[in-house]
Amino acid sequence: MTVTTRPWHNSTSNASPSEVLPEVRTPPALSRWWPQQLHHQLALMVSLALVLALSVLGGYTAREQADEALKSHQSKASALARQVAISARNPMLTNSLDQLEELVLRSADSPDVQAMQVLMPDGRSLTHARHQGDQMQVIYGKPGLHLPIPAAAKPQMTQEHNPDRLVVWHPIVTNLLVGWVRLEYDTRELKSLQWRIWRNTLVVAALAVSLCGLVLAWMMRKPMQALHRAQAFAKEITQADGRQLPIEPGPIEVMELTRSLNEASMLVRQQLLIIEDWLKEHQLHEARLAERNAQLSAIFSLSRDGLLTLDQERRVLFANQIFLDRTGLKPDEIVGQDLDQLNAKLQAMAQAGSRFQHLRDVFAPADADGRTAPEQTLVLGTGLQRSVLQLSGQLSEHDAVGGVIYLNDVTRQHTLDQMKSEFLSMAAHELRTPMVSIFGFTELMLKREMKPEQRQDLLGRIYRHGQSMIAILNELLDLARIESRRGQDFHFEEVDFAQVVQGVLNDFKPPNGRDVPVVEAIPGLMPVRADLHKLQQAVLNILSNAYKYSPDGGNVEVRFHVRTDDAGRTRHGVTIADHGMGLSPEDLARLGERFFRVDKSGNIPGTGLGVSIVKELMELMGGRMAVASTLGEGTQVTLWL
Repeated sequence: MTVTTRPWHNSTSNASPSEVLPEVRTPPALSRWWPQQLHHQLALMVSLALVLALSVLGGYTAREQADEALKSHQSKASALARQVAISARNPMLTNSLDQLEELVLRSADSPDVQAMQVLMPDGRSLTHARHQGDQMQVIYGKPGLHLPIPAAAKPQMTQEHNPDRLVVWHPIVTNLLVGWVRLEYDTRELKSLQWRIWRNTLVVAALAVSLCGLVLAWMMRKPMQALHRAQAFAKEITQADGRQLPIEPGPIEVMELTRSLNEASMLVRQQLLIIEDWLKEHQLHEARLAERNAQLSAIFSLSRDGLLTLDQERRVLFANQIFLDRTGLKPDEIVGQDLDQLNAKLQAMAQAGSRFQHLRDVFAPADADGRTAPEQTLVLGTGLQRSVLQLSGQLSEHDAVGGVIYLNDVTRQHTLDQMKSEFLSMAAHELRTPMVSIFGFTELMLKREMKPEQRQDLLGRIYRHGQSMIAILNELLDLARIESRRGQDFHFEEVDFAQVVQGVLNDFKPPNGRDVPVVEAIPGLMPVRADLHKLQQAVLNILSNAYKYSPDGGNVEVRFHVRTDDAGRTRHGVTIADHGMGLSPEDLARLGERFFRVDKSGNIPGTGLGVSIVKELMELMGGRMAVASTLGEGTQVTLWL
C-alpha cells in the first residue's frame, strides 16, 4: 500500500478533507474488485478463509474416500481374479475351453467387471468375455493375437490403474505357470464419489459463508458505527475546535482509537492556539517592521540631506532620492559599487573649486590633537546650475550597515558667505570713503587756520559724507528689523497706490543733469491695503535704482496697471522703467538676493540690500515684485498689490 501525504493546511483553509488527508492507493491488480470499506474487506477475507478451509477439507475428504473406494475395488478385483485363477486350473489342464468359457461368463457377471480374459503363458487369449450393453458376451479375437503380459520374473498378481478402469493380472499356477487371468474392473464410480463430495463441500461452504456473513455483520454493527463516528470526527479535527468524541463500550481497539482521536483533537486545538498566537505576534512584528520601514523611508525621502549606506565591505547598499538628485546619478550606476568606483564617478563630475580628494577621507577619525579630516566639498555644475555639496561620513559596527555617507547641499551657505564677504568688502569701502574724507577734513580744520567760508565748505562736505554713512547704516538696520519682526510693526491702512507714487515723485529730486520721471495718466483710484511708509520706501528705492543704474541718461518712466487675477481679485501695480545698463539672465535670476550687487566695479554706490528690502516689504504686505530686463537696454520693475 502506498500512502502519499500533503502539506498541513490551516483550519481556516477552504480545502476539503479529501485534499488534506493522505490518499490511500491499492495495487492496480486489486483496485477493480477489492472493496474500500473495512467491514466489506473483513467479510470478504472471512468468506475466502471459510471457502479455502472447506475446500481443503473437501479435497482431503474426497481423496480419502477415493483411496478407500479404490482399495475396496482393488480388493474385490484381486479376490475375483484369484478365484477365477483357482477355478481355471482344471479346465486349463484338461484343455476344456467350454468349461473355461462358462467359468468366465459366470464370474464376470457383475456390473463392476468390464472384461475378463484367460490367456496362455505366452499371451494368447483362450477366452475373452466383455460387457456389451447390459450383458456379458464372449469376444472372439483374431487367431494368433498376443497380448503383452506382466514382466514379473515369477508368476504373481499385478494390477494396472487406468483412468476409468482397474486391470488385474493373476497367474494360473499348478506346479508351473499355465496361464493368466486378466480382469478389467470399472472405477468410474470413484469419480462420481469425488464429485458428490465436492458438491456437498461447496453447498456447505456457501451456507457457512452466508451464516458467517450474517453473524459477522451483526457482530461488526456497533464497531463499524463507532468507526464511522471516529471517521467523521477525524475529518472534523481539522476544524480545531477541541471537540471530544464520547467513548462508548466496544472493542478495545475502537475505544483506544477514540481516545487517540480525542487526544489528537486537543493537541490540534492547542497547536492551533499556539499558531494563532504566533501569527498574531508575527503580524504585529511585521506591522511594526512595516511601520518602522515606512518611517525610515519617509525619513530618507523627506530628509533634506542626501544619504548613502554601505555594507561591511564598503559597497553601496542604498541611496535616497535626494542623493541621486543632487549628484545626478541613477541607482543602477552606484548600487553595488565600492568606494573607489563611486569616488571615480564623483571625481569625474567635480568642477573647479571642489575640495574633494577621496570618499575614504569622510570617515577619517580625529588625530591626537582633535583635528578632523579636511572638509570634503564637491562642486557640481556651472552658472545657475552650480551647486556646492558637503560630504561627511560615519562608520558602523552593525552587521547590516557598515557606514553612512551624508551629502548636504551648502550652496546657499556658500553663496551667502561669498555675498557677505563681498558685502563686508563693499561696506568697508563705502564706509571707508566718507570716513577718510571726514577724518581728513576734520584733521585739516584742526591743524590749519582757515577762513570762515573755507571752514563752512569743509563742514558741508563732512555733513554730506555723514549722510552717506547714515544711509548705509539705515539700510542695514531696516533689513535687520524686517527679518526680526516679519511685519509685526506694520500699520496697515487703505491707501491710494497712485497717490502714494505721486507723492514720492513730488518729493524726489533727480540727480543733476537728469530729467524728472515720465508719468503716464493715472487710471483712477487704486485702493490697496498697505503700510504707507513702507510702501513709500519701496517705491523710492526702485525709483532711485532706476536713475542709479542708468548713468548714461535716458528717460525714467512710471506706468500704472489695474488687472483682475484668476480668483477674481483686483490687482494694482506700478512699473518704473529705465533705459540703462540692464541685467544679464544670470544677474536677473539672482536679483533680490541679499548683498547681491550687479555692479562689481564699485563705481555705483550702494550696499546690495535695497532690492532685497523692497522684495521683503512687498511680500509682507501681501504683494510681489516682478522684474523684466534686457542687458544693455534697461530694466522694468513692477510692484503689485
